[in-house]
Amino acid sequence: CDPLAGRHLVALLHQAGAKPVRNTWIFFGSCVGDPNFGDYVANMIGVVDTARDVITGPLGMDRNDFDNALRETRAWGRRPDAAIWFALCWAEGVTP
Repeated sequence: CDPLAGRHLVALLHQAGAKPVRNTWIFFGSCVGDPNFGDYVANMIGVVDTARDVITGPLGMDRNDFDNALRETRAWGRRPDAAIWFALCWAEGVTP
């Protein structure tokens, strides 16, 4: 798992011999009241959780603190004023 893979997408495409087509951001956003809001929160938690070993290993965050942060994020997702905005890196290339 490389939680910073998005920063390397263009280089990875180049190394694979792909010709760049575009790079951009994919926007995600929602708030309480949207029937899919819980899915957005769960997705964000899942993305962060995939980086658990890196965050609690080389980056040095305490595992209990990490688990607490995920619990607090779940609780935040149930607040009446909760809203979320984030973006994912996107890069496209084609092989000649």
